[in-house]
Parts: sequence; C-alpha cells; structure tokens
Amino acid sequence: MGFRTVVMLSNDHAHEWERDTELGRKISRAMNYASSPERRDMASIGYGQVVECVHADQQTLAMLDGYTAFKHIDAQPWARGPVSDEAIVRLLKSAANKLGYRLVKKPA
Repeated sequence: MGFRTVVMLSNDHAHEWERDTELGRKISRAMNYASSPERRDMASIGYGQVVECVHADQQTLAMLDGYTAFKHIDAQPWARGPVSDEAIVRLLKSAANKLGYRLVKKPA
C-alpha cells in the first residue's frame, strides 16, 4: 500500500479551484507538511488545506470543522476486508477510551 492524502476544499471558492491547472502540484507540495503541527501553514493551498497524509493502511477517526479544521481523534491499523460496523466500533471504542470513556452497546 502507498499513502493517502486528504484535502479539504472550500466550496465557496470552487470557482477558483475548478479551473486551477496547478491544483495537483499545490496538493503535492502541501502534503509534505500536513503531519507537521509547527508547519501547518505550509499545508495550505489557498482555498483549502491538506489535512492528513498517512500510510493507506491506517484507519482514521477525525472531526472536520469549518474549511480546514481537522481534529485527529484516533487511528487504528488497517483491518483486512471492507469497512464493517465491527471496524468502526473498534475505532470508536479506542477513541472513547483515550478520552476517558467506555463505549457500550445498548441492550437489545
């Protein structure tokens, strides 16, 4: 597996990025700074931002807010097979545990 790059673009500026012939180059440059908190400004592409660049075998739980806010909550290694409820619950339980909570299923 390779790497995955996640980009958030502002729809309000779609008229700019839909015609930007340099968009791919901007993303390629910015992806090098997405994981560097002290250089997050370098991850900007003007009307959006590269918010994550990680190995593709990582499953990420994040909160997206506004145009460029990406709050990494938790990540787990890739689980073989399609994304299932089991994989989602595993990630949610891990995140809840890190925040001091316990996720339990409601009684049927």
